[in-house]
Amino acid sequence: MDTANRTVLALLGLLLLGGGGVGLAAGFGAFGDPPPVLPEQVRGLAGEPWFWWAVAGGCLLVALLALRWLLAQLHTTRVSRLDLTRDDRDGRTVVHAGALTDAVEAEARSLRGVLGASARLVEDRVRTLRVAVELADHADVAEVRRVLEDRVVAHARQAVDDPDLPVDVELRPGRRAGSRGLR
Repeated sequence: MDTANRTVLALLGLLLLGGGGVGLAAGFGAFGDPPPVLPEQVRGLAGEPWFWWAVAGGCLLVALLALRWLLAQLHTTRVSRLDLTRDDRDGRTVVHAGALTDAVEAEARSLRGVLGASARLVEDRVRTLRVAVELADHADVAEVRRVLEDRVVAHARQAVDDPDLPVDVELRPGRRAGSRGLR
């Protein structure tokens, strides 16, 4: 989703930049006499009192849709802190999610056959740890998966004192040149 948003935004930005450049050049007469802003059919409507109200309403609608899209882009499901406090009388225990994900990444990278790992903690209805592991060509997938589930995931659940913490593990084949794996 992020890649699609960035691609659409980049294409839209290039399109608007090109259109603005052509419009600016046309306004300065680069293509001959500048054409009128409104076509002949629309110029007759411009004298009507409702026309500019309709234009303003359309512009307002576009602005509200753009604002809604922008706010959706700013919304994130990432968790920055974990509040592990069970009882306020015992004090507060807060763990930065980055500390947990860094430890999970380091432990996963230490496994034989693992080229890289990334982890993030998200909360979309339920808090979930998402781990993506990039495997080498020679990796024993079953062994890496077993160790991830038995050791890495168990340590993460123990660290946050949540034995039922959902964990999504994604195993990816290596992306080096010559590597031919499933995507």
